[in-house]
Amino acid sequence: MSIFNELKRRNVFKVGIAYVIVAWLVAQVLQLVFESFGTPDWAIKSVLVLLATGLPFALFFAWAFELTPDGLKREQDVDRSQSVTSQTGSKLNHMITVVLVLALAYFTYDKFVLSGEREAALVEATTQTIKEQIVSSDEPAESGISIAVLPFVNMSSDPEQEYFSDGISEELLNVLAKIDALKVAARTSSFSFKGQNKPVGEIAKVLGVDHILEGSVRKSGTQIRVTAQLIRVSDGFHMWSETYDRELVNIFAIQDEITEAIVSELRVELNVQTQIASTTTDNPEAYQEYLQGRYFWNLRTVQNLYLAVEHFERATQLDPSYADAWTGLGEAWVLLPIWEFNDLKAPEQFDQARLAAEKALTLNAKSGRAHAVLAYVHMMRLEWRECFINNELALKFAPEDASVLHWYAYALVTVGKFAMAEEAYQVAVKLDPLSRIINTSAAEQFFVSGQYDVALDRIDRTLAFAPDFVFAWQTKGTIHIARKEFAEARVAFEKASELSGSIVFGQITVDFIEVANRAESPAKLPDWINDPNLLDPYLAAIALVSAGHYEQALDLIERVSKSNIPHAGAYNLNGVLFREKMGHLPRYQELVTRLVTFEFD
Repeated sequence: MSIFNELKRRNVFKVGIAYVIVAWLVAQVLQLVFESFGTPDWAIKSVLVLLATGLPFALFFAWAFELTPDGLKREQDVDRSQSVTSQTGSKLNHMITVVLVLALAYFTYDKFVLSGEREAALVEATTQTIKEQIVSSDEPAESGISIAVLPFVNMSSDPEQEYFSDGISEELLNVLAKIDALKVAARTSSFSFKGQNKPVGEIAKVLGVDHILEGSVRKSGTQIRVTAQLIRVSDGFHMWSETYDRELVNIFAIQDEITEAIVSELRVELNVQTQIASTTTDNPEAYQEYLQGRYFWNLRTVQNLYLAVEHFERATQLDPSYADAWTGLGEAWVLLPIWEFNDLKAPEQFDQARLAAEKALTLNAKSGRAHAVLAYVHMMRLEWRECFINNELALKFAPEDASVLHWYAYALVTVGKFAMAEEAYQVAVKLDPLSRIINTSAAEQFFVSGQYDVALDRIDRTLAFAPDFVFAWQTKGTIHIARKEFAEARVAFEKASELSGSIVFGQITVDFIEVANRAESPAKLPDWINDPNLLDPYLAAIALVSAGHYEQALDLIERVSKSNIPHAGAYNLNGVLFREKMGHLPRYQELVTRLVTFEFD
C-alpha cells in the first residue's frame, strides 16, 4: 500500500483538517475574550504558538495510534481485520461538518455584527483622542515644558551637505518628541525659520515654546563637528552648550549625548529618568541615505520625490531592518501619484507605497506613519473601511504627528464628516502652525463644507507666511468662485499660474464660469475642459459645476472614479457647492452613495 493510501486509511488527513478548523475557531473566540478583558498581545500570541505546535503532535498520534472499542492502542498492535478506522473516519467527517458550520456561523457573526461594533468603537476612540488633543493643545505653553529644534546651520564648505545638518535637527526633534512630558514644535514650523536669523524670543512666541535648541554641523570626510546649545526663552539664558568632534560612525552616540544633556537640564521639570534611544539603525551609511531621502521628501516636488525614493531605497539595501527608511520609502511613493498625476504610473506607485509600509510594520508594528501610508493608499482608491482602520492605528501610535492628523482629516472631508475633519485640522494646525500644506488643506475643508468666509480668512492667513505656495493660491481661487467674486478669482489663479509656470484654472476658466452665471444658463462647453494638461479633474469638476454643466461634471467624476486615482474626481462630491447644485439629481445621489459614503456605526 502506498504511503498516501496508508495516511488516508489511518485518517491522518481528516485529523489534520479537523485540528486546523478547531484551532482556528478556538483562536478567534479566545482573541475576542482576551480583547474584552484587555489581555496583553503576548497572551494571544502564546496561544497561537501552542495551537500551531500541537498540529504535528495530532498528526503523529493519528498515524501511530488507533482509537478502538477497547481504548487507545498503538496502530501496529491492532489486527487489520478488527480495525475500526473506517468508523472513526465517518465520525471525523461528521465532526468536521459540525465544526465548519460553527466556524461559518462565527464568521457571519464577526462580519455583520462584531465588525460594525469594532468600526463604531474605532471612530469613537479616534474622535475621543482628537478631542483630548484639542483640550490639551489649548493649554498655554507655561503649563508644560516645550521646546523647538531649529534647523542646525550647515557649516561645511559643500552646500550639498545641507541634508546632513537638516537631518541631524530632524532626528533630534523626533527623539525629543518621544518624551511624553515634553511638547515639541513640529518640524515644518521649526524649519520655516531656516536662514531667517530672527530673534529667539520672536521665534519662540510664534511656535509657542519656552525652550529653543539650536546649533551647527560641520562635516568633512569622515569627521564631523556638532555644536548645540539649549536656550531658555524667558530670560535668554544658555542652559547648556557643547561641541562634539567625532568620527561619522559616532553620529548616533552624539545624538544620544545631546538628547541626554537636554533631558538632564530639564530633568527636574520633566521627571525623565531613562535614556531615549535616538536611532533605528547602526549603519552610518544607511543613516546618511535616510537623511538625504528625508531632505528631498520635505521639498515636495516630483523630481525631489523621485530622489527621495532613490535614497530611501539605498538605505533599505544597506540596512534591510531599518524600519524608518522603509516608512520613508512608502511616504515618497504614496505622494507621487498625486504630485505627478500620472494615471498610468499610479497603480505601481501605490503598490510600492503599500509594500514599503507593510515591510516597515513587520519591523516596527507601532509605526504610526507607516499605518498612515496604508490609510492614504486606501483613501486614494476609495476603500474607506481599510482607510479608517489604518488611520485609527496611525493616530494610536502617533497621536501628535501633524501629518498623520492631516491625512486623517483629508479622508474625513471626502466622506462628508466635516465636524470631525474640522476637529482634526484644529489639532494639526496647533501642532504645526506654520505648515503650508496643513493650513491650506484646513482652508480647503472649510470651502468644501460651505464655510466660505472662514475658508477665505484661513487661506489669506496662510498666504501671509507662504506667499509662494501654488496650492494655496489655487484654493483661494476656488473659494472666490464659490463666493462669485470672479475678479479676485482671476487674480488668484493667475498668481498660481505664474508661480507654477503652467496654465492651471486660469483666466479663461473663470471667464467661462462668470459668463455661465450671468446668463443663468449653461455656457458652451469649452474644448479644454477635459484636457488634463490644462486642468486636473479636481478643478475641472469645480469649473463644470460652477458653470451649470452638471451632467458633464458627473460624467467626469464617474470617469475619474474608474481611473487609477479615483479620489481625484470624488473629493468634492460631498461638498456643499456640489450638493446645493446637484443634490436633486438621482445620478448625483447614486455617486455619493457608491463612492464617498462611509458610516462608522
